[in-house]
Amino acid sequence: MAMKSDDIASAIYQNAVDSLRIGMEFFLKEESYSSRKHAILTVFHAIELFLKEQLARSNPILIYKNIDAKITDEAMTVGVREALARLENLGLGIPDEEKRTIENIQRVRNRIEHHRYDHNEKEDNAIIASSLKFILYFVEFVLERKLDGDIDGKILRDICRRVFEYSESYGLAQHRFHEWLRSEWPDGDEEKEDNPEEFEGTHRCPECRQDWLVIGWHDKPVCFGCNMTINVDMCDDCGDVFIIGESCDCGKHKKKDDGQFQAVLDQWRGESIRLQEERATQRAPSAPASDDTP
Repeated sequence: MAMKSDDIASAIYQNAVDSLRIGMEFFLKEESYSSRKHAILTVFHAIELFLKEQLARSNPILIYKNIDAKITDEAMTVGVREALARLENLGLGIPDEEKRTIENIQRVRNRIEHHRYDHNEKEDNAIIASSLKFILYFVEFVLERKLDGDIDGKILRDICRRVFEYSESYGLAQHRFHEWLRSEWPDGDEEKEDNPEEFEGTHRCPECRQDWLVIGWHDKPVCFGCNMTINVDMCDDCGDVFIIGESCDCGKHKKKDDGQFQAVLDQWRGESIRLQEERATQRAPSAPASDDTP
């Protein structure tokens, strides 16, 4: 039986809501490196817990990695990918668009956890907004709960505003893209959601950080999210789409050095040599005075 909004929330659900609240507090606090990084990490954590909540409603044991072993407080639970796979196997899978949203924030989260945080304002805004859109959808239509009462009204209104603005932007980009598809393949079947076989699909735009970039079908790559041509290239080795003149993920293509970095290194090296010489002079014993010294 579906859980209604006035039922007692589980510990998993409460944990998820708390992570969502903390994540939004970080995000709204300021646009600093630390605030935005922790916002992404905690919003992703909220998504993971909401998925586990749906698994637990089917059977509480399904949140654990090894369901054949004895379950203890220390037993490991599933991650996002395993949770999505188990929901799919239960006939409770989510739409592909929502999966892509989760994959996008997971990709950024993994980069933060294991390598670096790029602190890109456009990417941060898009990742958070699309993730909030998924959370609102999943909480209301899958878990059948309401966030009002669990989340401060001011924060919840900001969430709804960001989701609305993101949806408007997404809708425009989608319309532009579909109009282009129709112009290129006028005989295509509009009832089918799949792209034409010869079209490899869109790529992630390094400017707006959304998947509306088309490469190889115009004089220059075009992003239907930015609604303009983008000066980008794709690395043959790592597949990363990067702005020409910047670096790709694997480092095969490197950002052009304007000489300033080398100048700083030379300055540091010169300063280091000067300090070493000063210390050597200070440590050297003074020469004894000669008989001719006045």
